[in-house]
Amino acid sequence: MTRVEIALLNFEAGGLRRQGQGRDLRLLVDAFHTVEHAPALLLLNEAKYWRENGSRPLHQAAELLADRFHTRYVGLLGHDPDSPMPSAIIYDPTVLTLRSWPDVGDPHLFPDKRNIAVFAVTDTADVDTDRIEFAAAVTHWTPHCGIRRRHQAALLDRYGTTRRPVIIGGDLNSTASGDHLPQRDWTAADYRTRAQKGRRLPDGTWTADTDAVDHLIGRWNPHTRQRDDGCGFHALADLAWQTNPHTKLLPTVNDKDHVGGGLLIDWLLANTAMLPHVIPDSYHVHLPHTHPHPSDHRLITATLTFPTTSSGQGS
Repeated sequence: MTRVEIALLNFEAGGLRRQGQGRDLRLLVDAFHTVEHAPALLLLNEAKYWRENGSRPLHQAAELLADRFHTRYVGLLGHDPDSPMPSAIIYDPTVLTLRSWPDVGDPHLFPDKRNIAVFAVTDTADVDTDRIEFAAAVTHWTPHCGIRRRHQAALLDRYGTTRRPVIIGGDLNSTASGDHLPQRDWTAADYRTRAQKGRRLPDGTWTADTDAVDHLIGRWNPHTRQRDDGCGFHALADLAWQTNPHTKLLPTVNDKDHVGGGLLIDWLLANTAMLPHVIPDSYHVHLPHTHPHPSDHRLITATLTFPTTSSGQGS
């Protein structure tokens, strides 16, 4: 089997330091301190100003990670029409062959095609037409408004039932329903935090706004302990918890004051076609080992597997 290790990180401000201290991309390497196996696919959010100087920050990030894992990496910079902080993909070309990546200047690019790469898993066949292909979408939803996040979820919902395997990774700025997920004390959160990540109930109390993520993966049914409806996606966090319900799921953001507790808002989602390739108990949220932290979000890793040809080199 060919193992495709994947990683997801919202890299705070793309490594830019506060108070005019410049950029420190070594913080990205620090985030991978506890990772043993070289990721073949890295999904990154907040590549702030990485298009500057011929995308030099992007290529430097790929080089630093290549030195860290002693492997080759290639960087792809995405496009965010609303800010200079696009998402990015860094991948190992010895494991994955890039087949498509939307060009920023393409006048025919529809919003639901933005920041979605298509890869072939090289060792799954000797002939290009026979190799297993999958799509990887990297996305960063707005932190400001649940209504806008629901619209952003709609741009991806059709990929839940495609025949092609799809993996989505990103900071979705929203948790999902389910008491097995990290919960927030909304009475301890300030109003702005409640307004951005929660919704007010008719009795005046607050709860998490889960509509956007639930649209893709389904709403949690507390009686069956499963999800109902949804657009065909499965959260790798759910799969890990179902494999071992005694393992507590962790927030994907580091602790902050005034918010009432961290939530799981960075998600890896697999569509039904990708589900057979997911190793459920490989999902892992990495706690930072240094302070200050490399990012305000935590690194997430997981493993996909694909059948290898007899002449392939995967293991």
